[in-house]
Amino acid sequence: MNNNIINIRQVGKEITALITEIPHRSHSMYKVMFESGYENIFFTDVETGKWIEEDLGFTILASNVGEEIKKISQNFFHVPKILTWHKQEKGGKLISFGFYKFMTGISETYEIYSSNKKYMYTIANTNNVEWHVVGSTVEMLDKTDCSFIQNLTKILPFYYPNI
Repeated sequence: MNNNIINIRQVGKEITALITEIPHRSHSMYKVMFESGYENIFFTDVETGKWIEEDLGFTILASNVGEEIKKISQNFFHVPKILTWHKQEKGGKLISFGFYKFMTGISETYEIYSSNKKYMYTIANTNNVEWHVVGSTVEMLDKTDCSFIQNLTKILPFYYPNI
């Protein structure tokens, strides 16, 4: 599915929107442009499958958009991933992220999610020595905060001491 028109019932009125699927490895994700000119990204939460409006969270609009997308999407299904959430203040700055651990060969691998529940990238620890950022988009790597990744490599071993 590339582009589609959906009609959403919102506050007693029917509104029309153009949806464009954004291929994504972890979320069902769509850019939605409403006839009023408002637009945002809507995606599914990997834990619950509920729809999220980017930077606004679990809104009624997100839920309504998600229900309409489900009606026209042929392959919509949700396999929950239960994330571990980490929140810590360090040097006056909040470090907040969620992660999902799995093994790839002999590497311990972690999908990293921002506090808004959106997938950021995957990092892998090889041979308990090196960390590699994998599975990210070029756009996300351009926005990557290297100090955040350094913090990840120091924080994750506390959750899994065998690293």
